[in-house]
Amino acid sequence: MKILLIGLGRFGSSIAERLLEQNHQLLVIENDPSTVETFLKTLKEKKLDDKSLKVCVGDATSLIVWEYLNLSEFELIISSLRGGDFNKTVCEIVRDIYKNYEIPIVVLSFDTSYERVFANYNCDLLVLPQMVATFVESFTLKNIRKPIGIGLGKNEILEAVVSPRSPYTRVPIYPHRLRHWRLGLIYRSGRIILPRRRVVLKPEDRVLLLGDDPKVVLEVAKAMALGEPQFPLSFGENMLIALKREELHYLKEYHYLWKHSRVKTVYLFTERVSLSEIENLVGEKSFLNSLVMEPFRGYSSIFGRELQNRLSAGIVSAPHRRRWLFFHNYRLKELFEQETPFLVPRLSFPYRRILVSLNTENPQGMVEQVFEIFLLTGGESLTFLSVNLPDILLPSQEREKMEKTFNLVEEYAKLYRVRDRVKLITAEGNPKKETLKLLKEHDLLIVGYTPKGIGLLEPYTPYILTKVSPKSVLGIPTARGEEV
Repeated sequence: MKILLIGLGRFGSSIAERLLEQNHQLLVIENDPSTVETFLKTLKEKKLDDKSLKVCVGDATSLIVWEYLNLSEFELIISSLRGGDFNKTVCEIVRDIYKNYEIPIVVLSFDTSYERVFANYNCDLLVLPQMVATFVESFTLKNIRKPIGIGLGKNEILEAVVSPRSPYTRVPIYPHRLRHWRLGLIYRSGRIILPRRRVVLKPEDRVLLLGDDPKVVLEVAKAMALGEPQFPLSFGENMLIALKREELHYLKEYHYLWKHSRVKTVYLFTERVSLSEIENLVGEKSFLNSLVMEPFRGYSSIFGRELQNRLSAGIVSAPHRRRWLFFHNYRLKELFEQETPFLVPRLSFPYRRILVSLNTENPQGMVEQVFEIFLLTGGESLTFLSVNLPDILLPSQEREKMEKTFNLVEEYAKLYRVRDRVKLITAEGNPKKETLKLLKEHDLLIVGYTPKGIGLLEPYTPYILTKVSPKSVLGIPTARGEEV
């Protein structure tokens, strides 16, 4: 590549050396003859080939110098002049005077005072103090690296080294199932893996993470690199709640869930209430500080994808109680149409004993989140229940699915050292009856579901259990696994 480099200061000279090492053709413009002399002497000492180097001693902000240049020869311009005014003049000469809009221009700067100007000239700005700060920040996040000079620099691109304790090493990851983040590349033992359909991560893998919500990407990176429970941050970082005035007592359960999860901000959509009313119910200041009041627009408003994406919803919730025989305070089926975990509160907290129904399309897809919730709540027991047909009538596919799920549960139980608190139960008969029978001894029911519309008479087990459960229900969206 033929490159025009402007300025041989501390950074410019280092860049020039690196470019020459990589066999690029380089034309350098430097105003100070002594600086040029020192640079050429350094090249000789380091035994760098200067045959690909040409030096022009002159002022890069003067049109006289540019008259001797043929801009069409260059594929890149790098301006490392110390003053923002000088760099701005270079951009003006290339774009306004010579009308060259194709050649890329990279500007090295010590501040952001001309950031908008450089953007208008379609120049890439690298702010050196920010680059150093980003590099230092990478050391504060163990096994997580933030790239420099790529993207927006807001954690939307991160590299993480997978920890042996990471839950992501125990379950297949399906790219089409992920929300707000994606696997870019995987570096494993010197190989590059481009994840397309299904992938299982291994300890010490270096993973490039990408996403449209930088906060989610950072939390996923932490879960991979640190192996700490992060629910619900792989979905989003906030909780969205819809309550009517007479339902404010449910805030006690929401406070409990906020305290025992990684939820950052609680958006409360409610009718006009005073802060003192909320303080009488929940007096913890840190919870009140995390609370954002929004006008009540109906229960269904919080289920909209646009609102959930804008507010980075990790969990949504509204109370559900039967009013008449067929009427409810919102359509419960709407919960099963959206892709964010939901809570139906029935004031059965604290969640000491948790029951998990495995009667869903993809039970393996929620095991990771279940263990995260169990650890965050400090639960006493975690029970997985699978209700099936008699063994002789059970299809081989269903039997294989349950075996894989139970094996995965065993793996997680060993990983988090909670094997003595985890139970695996199989039963024959009606899933509704058997689950309700066991639920009497538990505080929280967790169901997994595939986001979809539910027909009027469709016997969808997770929906039925959520509707009839006397205890609080947490729903975790999964998707059908696609084998490779």
